Amino acid sequence: MTEQTPAGPGPVAVVGMAGRFPGAADTGEFWEQLTRGAEAVRRFTPQELAEAGLSEEEAAAPDRVPYGADLADADLFDAGFFGVTPRDARLMDPQHRIFLTCAWQALEDAGLAPGADSGPVGVFAAGSLSTYLLANVLRSAEYADAALSYPVLLGNDKDFLATRVSYKFGLRGPSMSVQTACSSSLTAVHLACAALDRGEVRAALAGGVSITFPQTSGYAYQEGGILSRDGHCRVFDAQSAGTVKGNGCGVVVLKRLEDALADGDRIYAVVRGTAVNNDGSDKIGFTAPGPSGQQACIEAALEASGVPADAVGYVETHGTGTAVGDPLELGALAAAYRAAGGPAPGCLIGSVKANIGHLDAAAGVTGLIKAALALHHQKVPPQINFSEPNPLLNAAGLPFTVPTTAVDRTGEPLRAAAVSSFGLGGTNAHAVLEAAPPADGLPDPVPGTRFPVVLSAKDEEALTASARALRDAVADAEGAAAVRDIAYTLYTGRSRMPVGYVFTAASGDELRAGLDALLDGGARNGELPGEQWTFGPARKVALPGHPLRPERHWIAPDAPRRAAPAVPAPVPAEPAAEAADAAGDGLLERVIEVLESHLGMDQIAPDDDYYDLGGDSMLAVEIVSSLRDLFDVALDIDEFEQLRTPDQMAGRLRAALAGSASRHSGITRIREGEGRTAYLVHPAGGTNFLYFKLAAHSRSAPPLAALSFPSDPARQPGTLRDLAALYVERIRGEQPEGPYRLGGYSFGGNVAFEMALQLQQAGQEVEHLVMLDTHVPESYVGGHVDAEDFEAAFPLLLESAALQGTDPQALLDRGFLAVWQHNHDLLKGYYPDRRFAGDIVLLQAEQAEGTALLDALRITARDKSLWQQHITGQLSVTKVPGDHFSMFDDGEPVTRLGAAFDEAVALYDGER
Repeated sequence: MTEQTPAGPGPVAVVGMAGRFPGAADTGEFWEQLTRGAEAVRRFTPQELAEAGLSEEEAAAPDRVPYGADLADADLFDAGFFGVTPRDARLMDPQHRIFLTCAWQALEDAGLAPGADSGPVGVFAAGSLSTYLLANVLRSAEYADAALSYPVLLGNDKDFLATRVSYKFGLRGPSMSVQTACSSSLTAVHLACAALDRGEVRAALAGGVSITFPQTSGYAYQEGGILSRDGHCRVFDAQSAGTVKGNGCGVVVLKRLEDALADGDRIYAVVRGTAVNNDGSDKIGFTAPGPSGQQACIEAALEASGVPADAVGYVETHGTGTAVGDPLELGALAAAYRAAGGPAPGCLIGSVKANIGHLDAAAGVTGLIKAALALHHQKVPPQINFSEPNPLLNAAGLPFTVPTTAVDRTGEPLRAAAVSSFGLGGTNAHAVLEAAPPADGLPDPVPGTRFPVVLSAKDEEALTASARALRDAVADAEGAAAVRDIAYTLYTGRSRMPVGYVFTAASGDELRAGLDALLDGGARNGELPGEQWTFGPARKVALPGHPLRPERHWIAPDAPRRAAPAVPAPVPAEPAAEAADAAGDGLLERVIEVLESHLGMDQIAPDDDYYDLGGDSMLAVEIVSSLRDLFDVALDIDEFEQLRTPDQMAGRLRAALAGSASRHSGITRIREGEGRTAYLVHPAGGTNFLYFKLAAHSRSAPPLAALSFPSDPARQPGTLRDLAALYVERIRGEQPEGPYRLGGYSFGGNVAFEMALQLQQAGQEVEHLVMLDTHVPESYVGGHVDAEDFEAAFPLLLESAALQGTDPQALLDRGFLAVWQHNHDLLKGYYPDRRFAGDIVLLQAEQAEGTALLDALRITARDKSLWQQHITGQLSVTKVPGDHFSMFDDGEPVTRLGAAFDEAVALYDGER
């Protein structure tokens, strides 16, 4: 085992925590729920669906998944305790109310009384979009369509989540809302630790809240989306099919470890290091995970912690239960820990999302609370909904174990744990925790020493309730040391309030007697005796907090509520003669309404280009689902990719309704132009999205078209020559005679080369080939990749591939892996049998391609100048920024690639 070396900021103690979770009213119930393997995700009743605003038709829809993890009593709040008027309480997003409540309870759990003596305390808070504002307040008779007044704005905007806590509790440290999507609350912990290290604060509150209203509406399942098909989150499992929405709140109190030890704080765990970064553009789409970014973040947190990686025995993963996301995450996690020499043998992994769903902005701190409690109790909860590992995990090659029963670690102590949280949009957070240091024994007080027992409350009723709860808590307290610690916690860790009761005690019996006197109606005395009280070395202990009396504060929506954007009523099938008439059938208008709803814009014209309007493949999944439901026709993503304008979409749907839809030609129009069409062959995987992106940065004249891989398995050729022959047949169907203009990116360049050979053999003229970073045939010779190895390499492919804007799960569901493997197999079995009589213009990436992917696919990197040996003409090479994949990245790379492409195709017409 490697030696630990100090690095990064100083250690930070978790000294308090509070939370509200599905099925658990506090962190104690939450831990009990986890250790017994309970699942709080549940099926909503028809009545609950109706109360959520769903019609009978919506509730019974085939794509409606009536599951979720709701938070009990989200409409309740003790407005009086927190000094909030009933009107403002009704207007305030329950997220703000519950976070305020949990922040107070976390301070009580930490024994930290806010005020001048506590020093500066910071607040770092994360929240989700205020759906209460959208679904309730603005849809009520009182506030419908009203401008956002200050009371409404202050009660619902995320900007005021943290600052309200600081104002209500008198906290003077930095106070800020932190928004990085799903990683927000762990990012908040990172910022809090940094503020502590800089000395800006003596303590910090950090956490998050996420509650979506209505809570019991379930959701509409969308193929290619991230939500589960069956309403359960099956992290790491072979049946994993997505996540489920959860609702909840978590808050922790943090202090520098040295201060926590000096103050006698109860320490759950110690945060030894954290890190936050962003994937940047090094991933396949804005919403896709970025394994390289995740790995870098984990490595940075480990380095900052100084904790040996082989001491980490448990990792609370981000773990959303998606078939692609989990393998990508575990691949990055394994690589990071192996690089650092660990993790511990038999390191356990889990994800709380299987128990309570995905808590969005509160997910990270919830994982931190679980990991801290695992260290505190020396027990790792079981991972539910797991029976057989997802084959894409390559579980046998990972240094992790998924526990299916609770694992007690008291015999072999769990030294360290870690937490990952990755946000949609690419902000990654990782934290490394250690078990709390062993508590040193404290000397007993001098016999007969008396200690002040101070109770304080908002009113008489609350004081009595506090005394009763404390009496139950100290029923077994014996000895002067126990009385000292209880008195010390009450004296230093509770705020002074208007109504008080004070007495002194030297033993457990005297402590209970003093409380009994109060409960029996004794006189209230809130003044401390005049002497100066000292406790000597003492520890804070867990004691009941101030009782709260929550009441319902709620604005109910009066307007009908829908779970999804409204779309027009379905269109019945029409006779062929009527359907053929585009004018007056209303179909085009309905298509435009669907596009406007999903794109969030109006006045879309019939000939507007979907991609020019900002559409991408991720959004296309939703639009295709809406069009299927609206028109009750079969339509898939591959077909939609060919339909660029509302007019074209309407034409396709109209033909389907009339029963006359024809098979697509296999050629996709990228852009119109002047002169002969340049045909581009798709890269491995069969997608043509990159050519749309290239065309957006190209100003050349020739029209562009792309060849699509055949979706019918019966039409998928067995050799690259057969595929080239199929594509030659397609383009000759459009353009019977040459000269032909061909090109392609990567695999597409190899196919275009073989097409050129076949066309020349048929006596046709082919102009120069335009290749975008295409490997030479020699690179593929030898080293077959079987299906198992290719599947194991799929996460690495997704990480490296420049399929911008494409959802990984959608790619998997559409058979992308199978097509990519098929295309790669064609390359491995191909070598040209003659030379091309012409020139090649090669747009070559300046940076070398990563070796990991090349090794996984048995590709040998060779100098691309070897293309000269395969042609009789001239090879012209133009270098473009980036590597094989990042050459399509937004900004300078794709802009310069577009300019280089223009130079290459300008040669067709003798232009420069």
